[in-house]
Amino acid sequence: MTDIERENATLRQRVAELEKAQAKLEALCSVSTAFIAFFDRNGVVQEMFPTLVIPAEMARNARGRHLTSVVREDYIERCAEVIRESLAKQTILNIEYPVTFRDRHMWIQAACKPFTDDTVLWVGRDVTAQRQLASAQAELRDFQALADSAPDGVCLASQEGAVFYANQAFRAMTGHGGGTVEQRLFDLYAEEQEQISGIVQRCFEHGSWQGTLRLAQHDGGTIPCQVSMVLLAGQAGRPPALATIARDLTPLYEAERERLALQEQVIQAQQAALRELSTPLVPLAEGVVAMPLIGSLDMTRAQQAMEKLLDGIVQHQFHTAILDVTGVKNVDAESADALLRIARAARLLGAHLVLTGIGSDTAQTLVDLGVDLAGITTHSTLQSGIAHALAPRARRPRGHANGAPAPPARLRPPA
Repeated sequence: MTDIERENATLRQRVAELEKAQAKLEALCSVSTAFIAFFDRNGVVQEMFPTLVIPAEMARNARGRHLTSVVREDYIERCAEVIRESLAKQTILNIEYPVTFRDRHMWIQAACKPFTDDTVLWVGRDVTAQRQLASAQAELRDFQALADSAPDGVCLASQEGAVFYANQAFRAMTGHGGGTVEQRLFDLYAEEQEQISGIVQRCFEHGSWQGTLRLAQHDGGTIPCQVSMVLLAGQAGRPPALATIARDLTPLYEAERERLALQEQVIQAQQAALRELSTPLVPLAEGVVAMPLIGSLDMTRAQQAMEKLLDGIVQHQFHTAILDVTGVKNVDAESADALLRIARAARLLGAHLVLTGIGSDTAQTLVDLGVDLAGITTHSTLQSGIAHALAPRARRPRGHANGAPAPPARLRPPA
């Protein structure tokens, strides 16, 4: 009996120690933010401890439940494999897995430690916030890498207009380098401060603004820029900010100027070609040339025709020039005066002018205008004019057309 009583006393002391250890463990678990449980090798809960995140009732009801009740389906086999490997190798393994807990989607980082031959101690903690922070930091690094390598200027400014971030392109555009972040947004543009203040106010009221502004450079120059401003709403207690993207329009403007210059060259070349085609010189024989005119004959056209005809007379020593007006429409006082000026200019160079293609309407117009055609041989058709010009000079009638006398002296046209 003495031995039994001594053994019982030892057992009671051992029980008291275990209860005290149990109480300490429960007290420690009650202030822990971790998930603490024992799993068997099949992933079934053997025991779960109440913690700050696991209520006592939930811990009691968790016994016998499988990890599939909370672990996301695509991670169930990974967690089971960790348990089996930990037991097989008798080592501590770690894993991160997603769970759905109280309608919340969380990420858990767990340590799996062998406890017996068939059970493991599973201690997990919520790392959702850390993963979100790491993801946000990675996104920030990606944004900075993207912004720094972007060809357009990017800067961030506070509501007061103080620039607190500028990428490499924007720093190069302003010419301030690293000192760009010490500037105010209102000082970085050549427009009036009231205009920039109005644009910033519009962004904070409507969310965005787009337009063209002149970016002021450190050396006093300006760069035309297509500017987009977007309001960035404040999060997590941070104040709102203004993001600005500025694209240098100088290459575009230079390309447009080059395009316009090239277009002007093409137009001038086309005009020169048209002038060449509209006033052709057609040599008929030695000393004889024909110039057919088509279309309207205004002062500019008449000047071009006269210059070309005179150049041809001087260069090729033409003694007779046939000016065919068959294709000229609406011969008026201006056209008639132009023809007379061409004839006088040709005579001054020693050439005789033959005017062909005068129809009935044109003849009536010349008579009504009282045009003096003295010294000009006229023919109704180009064919007869060519025959006249190619006839031997001894038989060539002068000063008339088709044997008819020359028109009377010029009448003064009505005022």
